[in-house]
Amino acid sequence: MRLHTKVLLVVVPLAVIPLLILGGFAYDQQRTTAVERSSSQMTALMDQMTRNFQMHQDVAEANVKLFADASLVRAYALTEDEEERYVLMLPSLLKLFSSYLRAYPDYSEIRFLLPDGYEDARTTSMPTPNVTEEEGGTPFFQELARFEGETFTRVSTRPESSEISLQVARPIRLIDLAVQDPLNSKPTLRGYLVVTMRLNFMAEQVASSRVGASGHTLIVNEAGKILFHQDPSKLGQQLPAPLLDKALNTRGDTQLVSASYLDSKSLLSARRLHDGLLLIGVLPEAELLEEGRRLGKAVAWVVLGTVLLLIIVLLVAMSFLMTRPLRHLMIAISEIGQGNLTPKIALSSRDELGQLVRSFQGMAGNLEKSRVKIERLAYHDSLTSLPNRFRAHETLRRMISLARRENGKMAVLFLDLDNFKRVNDTLGHQVGDQLLKETATRLTSILRAEDVIHQEVPRNRSSVLARLGGDEFVILLPKVNGSQDAAMVASRILDIVKVPFHFGHEEIYSGSSIGISLFPDDGTEVDDLIKRADAAMYQAKEQGRNNFQFYSASYNLAVLEHISLESRLRRALSNSELELYYQPLVQARTGKIVGLEALLRWNDPVEGVIPPDRFIPIAEDSGLILPIGEWVLREAGRQLSAWQAVGLSGAFVSVNVSAIQLQRQDLVSIVGQVLNDNRLSPWQLELEITETALMKIRPEVIGDLDAMRQKGVTISLDDFGTGYSSLSLLQELPISKLKIDKSFVRDMLVDPKDAAIVSAVLFIAKSLGLRSTAEGVETLEQAAHLAKEGCGQLQGYLLSRPLPAAEMTEFLRSRKVMAHLKSTLQVS
Repeated sequence: MRLHTKVLLVVVPLAVIPLLILGGFAYDQQRTTAVERSSSQMTALMDQMTRNFQMHQDVAEANVKLFADASLVRAYALTEDEEERYVLMLPSLLKLFSSYLRAYPDYSEIRFLLPDGYEDARTTSMPTPNVTEEEGGTPFFQELARFEGETFTRVSTRPESSEISLQVARPIRLIDLAVQDPLNSKPTLRGYLVVTMRLNFMAEQVASSRVGASGHTLIVNEAGKILFHQDPSKLGQQLPAPLLDKALNTRGDTQLVSASYLDSKSLLSARRLHDGLLLIGVLPEAELLEEGRRLGKAVAWVVLGTVLLLIIVLLVAMSFLMTRPLRHLMIAISEIGQGNLTPKIALSSRDELGQLVRSFQGMAGNLEKSRVKIERLAYHDSLTSLPNRFRAHETLRRMISLARRENGKMAVLFLDLDNFKRVNDTLGHQVGDQLLKETATRLTSILRAEDVIHQEVPRNRSSVLARLGGDEFVILLPKVNGSQDAAMVASRILDIVKVPFHFGHEEIYSGSSIGISLFPDDGTEVDDLIKRADAAMYQAKEQGRNNFQFYSASYNLAVLEHISLESRLRRALSNSELELYYQPLVQARTGKIVGLEALLRWNDPVEGVIPPDRFIPIAEDSGLILPIGEWVLREAGRQLSAWQAVGLSGAFVSVNVSAIQLQRQDLVSIVGQVLNDNRLSPWQLELEITETALMKIRPEVIGDLDAMRQKGVTISLDDFGTGYSSLSLLQELPISKLKIDKSFVRDMLVDPKDAAIVSAVLFIAKSLGLRSTAEGVETLEQAAHLAKEGCGQLQGYLLSRPLPAAEMTEFLRSRKVMAHLKSTLQVS
């Protein structure tokens, strides 16, 4: 008889008999446990639904207190003047109620009731007819009127809707500080704020609640009418009186009570949710018996399977313990000698031979861990565990070599998270690190099945994701057929990154900008491909972020030109390369010169004269507009003072001011210094602000402008009609003059629409008591038409092109054109 057979004859009976005994005990214990588990599940479900209802009720009570304490609600309740109450305050109150309904979708209606029950204000989340505005006689209001506490709740059905809902009301008792002594007066009831909350959340819970296969819950009222049931056909039916009595008597108990439901024995549990609402849980006893039978069969099969498995395991173990350990050990020793530090060794026993095997495994494992750790430190990012910059460059170099050999194409995707600095600054670097790790996880997950991160990329053609540092990632695609393949990967990345990130209670919306360079179209070297993908990424950011762009040589040249222009502009002010040109403004009726607009020009030694529309945006982006703008103000004031000293001008000078200057410079002080240093009157300085810029500045800046206007400085609204200001807002802005944009003046004699716009602007200016100036006047006919329409001042090439200070001095001496214009205007 073989050794295997002898061992089985001894071991199998010793194992089978205890298994049979344990199986019997296990069956009995599992049956008892199944009953207790079902009971516990039903109790837990009922408690959870009760807590959920109470939580919604508590939240509604807290919200109605918050709504009632709102300043607008209190002011509305105190206002007795009907015109002020209903014309001025009611629309704002209804808008406030609508914002509450949008914020809390469970709320279907918010009402403000007067002390006599009249419905004074009402807002609903959906179009619902208002059956009655007088609720003084309704049971709800009568009960509410008797209520003396802070928050009143009642479950009822509104006349406008057939669905049951929870109405939460709060009396508003206030002291009118205008007519009452707050120390000696008691609050007066001003009305009630009532919030109606739908109980859809309970219907959803009832529909989805289930214990076992057929256990469920339902909600009834005190009369036993079914209000919520997972079977819609049961809604509105009446519970049998005996079943309702048991439910009413067992509410709050943790143990299930036996009762008859739908002609079958069931276990019953009940909870009172609110006056008029009863939650009932039903679990058929037949289901528990069926589960016991299933458990018995399961135990029998487990015992039988265990016996068979034991026999098989014993046979296999004998073979492995006696015949294979030494052979595996010799093979492992040979593999370690050849450099394989992780050989597979079958552990078969705990004797001396097994200890020797484990010693070899431990030694090899320690060597492998050291090798992996050293490689990870050198080639991987410590935060995201992705390949680092060094590994990415090394991998890209191998990809380029392979692509050259196979005459193939590849792509480099350079990814940068949008608004990452704002996350670090507002939420901290810890949240920023979590965002980077989660981004790395998402990027890895959306790569295709064959896009597995692996060291030997050229061998298996898989894509590589690496972190270059900060919030920059790079994806290397070793084999693409063209730009479309790279675009598909970039689209998948954009979709996954823009999904909100959740860290604790924080919800962060991010996005990414991706630049793409292709081999060999955009470069054949590592640095060229990465640098050009980086440039394309910046192009994507300029295109509005959260998009991808391919590398464009023309864009790169534009970026380099922008950088060069900004660098030269920084030296322009100190090198006296900036110069002011002047264009006269004349009085429309007389042709007399009344003002001069100062226009900035840049005499660049490289390109010559550069127009403002090229360098002003760069100055604003870089912040250079601040020193340049201050220089323009001071130089214009100095030049006007010089002309005035020699008797050439008694006019004002007009200077354009950008929105950045308004928000970041102390213009009040600068303007005051310019006027004092040059001995100018305030009316001799005019600040021109575009319509768009004026709409974006802060309210306190508006106050500064108004202060300067009060002192006599003219505030002119430039390019009027091309922006988006409203007439009501125009009346509130601190401006003294409107300048009609030249785009309307140019065609007003041939285009009736432009003519109508010019007439309308002049009418607005006259109605608001503002002066007016028309830009772009190029013909005598235009000048005559504008003078006839009542325009105050004219400016344009008909009078003079913008001239440097020296030429403008000669122009002011001659005034020949002005005399000709005067005669033409007088004739007209």
